[in-house]
Amino acid sequence: MGRHPARAVRHDAFVEELEQLLDSYSAGLAEPDAVLTLLTAIAGADDEAAGLAALTALARRPRAVIQLDAFARRVRWWASEDYVPPELKESVLYKRLSTGTASPLSIALAGTHGDGWLRERAVERMIARPLPELMPFLVLRTGDWVSEVRDRASAGLAVLLHDDPARMLPAASGVGLRVARWLRGSFVRNQLLAAATDPRAPLESLLTSPDREVRAFAFEVGTWRLDRKVSVALTAPDVRLRTSAAEAAARDCVWTARVEVLRRLAASPHAEVRVQALTGLVRLGRDAEVVAYLDDTSSLVRALARAAAARVGVDVPEHYRSRVTVGAIDGFAEVGGDGRHLVALLDHPTARIRARAVRALRVLEQVTDDLVLPLLRDPSSVVVREATIAVRSVPAELPWELLGDERPAVRTAGYRLARRLGRVAELRAALTVVGDAHARLARRGRADATRISRSLVSVPWRRRIVTPLEVGAADAPVLRTLLARSVGLEEQTAYLLRKHLA
Repeated sequence: MGRHPARAVRHDAFVEELEQLLDSYSAGLAEPDAVLTLLTAIAGADDEAAGLAALTALARRPRAVIQLDAFARRVRWWASEDYVPPELKESVLYKRLSTGTASPLSIALAGTHGDGWLRERAVERMIARPLPELMPFLVLRTGDWVSEVRDRASAGLAVLLHDDPARMLPAASGVGLRVARWLRGSFVRNQLLAAATDPRAPLESLLTSPDREVRAFAFEVGTWRLDRKVSVALTAPDVRLRTSAAEAAARDCVWTARVEVLRRLAASPHAEVRVQALTGLVRLGRDAEVVAYLDDTSSLVRALARAAAARVGVDVPEHYRSRVTVGAIDGFAEVGGDGRHLVALLDHPTARIRARAVRALRVLEQVTDDLVLPLLRDPSSVVVREATIAVRSVPAELPWELLGDERPAVRTAGYRLARRLGRVAELRAALTVVGDAHARLARRGRADATRISRSLVSVPWRRRIVTPLEVGAADAPVLRTLLARSVGLEEQTAYLLRKHLA
């Protein structure tokens, strides 16, 4: 039979609201109290399907499960008598848990209760009614500070993982791998390892889990064919798993002299995979192939290629001079030499080339202000940023000219250069940009103005020397005018600055 229409609508609304609230909570935009209030409302609605859907939504966010458990146990259950609906009052929960009539969500919430007796009863029901949706909460109780709760949960977890690893291992892994870092977490990890070695364990599905911790665990404990290792190295979404898979694949290729596979890995867009592949080629004596990566975009890959080039007698600096690529420019900065050829690249039509040329000249200490000052108004914000870092001596009027520019990147450059002229210039720049249309620059100006104002006040409980802001006669009127016009400053900050500039 289908669900009752009214109940189906309520179920879907509950789950949709919970999903949105959990997303906000994970992003730090919602309080745990709001999530727990909604969970108790779902539990009190006497809709088991909605409760299971809520537990499924929670299981996809193991970090949130751990945080909500801690908050509920320490704070929420003691907040007020009105926190829980009648169905979740302690006396009713005791009865329902004892008779086996509590819903799965009610059991999970009881497992977060501050009362150890209730947690123990909840653990008993989790074991008696083995549901994958309840596994994260059972795992949490294996680290409980009450030994009776902890021992019962540990014994139950071991039995459930042994009896049905296909269903229980995926459900327990997300929270379990994080609990494994706790003081009493070694037991959980050992149980997960034991379950993962069972032929029934779904390691292939765990390898494609949305949880990066679970993916790494599945690859670590599994025995994988070379083609699967290569596939993971080339397609895994996170760097940790790609690195592990590439290392394992490259090791197998070296043992079996699978040069073609190493070449395939070396063509990966991910630097950590290319490094492992090229290391394998070097071990197989393929230095000439590795030299082709001299101007790779990764510094580690370039270092491997340079070592190979030294063995085959390639002139590395000359190679870099003959190439106009990002990797070649960065590589030349790493090996050093006369960078006169880089000066011509400051007018290159590609912004990345211009930016890398500025950086290389700065690293080589061969940059002059007459070369980089014009680049402070370059069309590319990347070039402007590199030029700002490369400026050696800041002309006194330059920051204020740049702060009047219409482009945010140029105004940001002026702000950074002004900070290099001393605290008075820094305060002037901060007050200039507090109302800037560019939100990030305005936020930075407000933060710096607040920091400077507080540094002018002696605080009894802090041992620090207050350095006065020595404002000259010419600067004081300018600062007072800017302060009067500034918007967005905290009242306390504005008061302290007015007091100091009076």
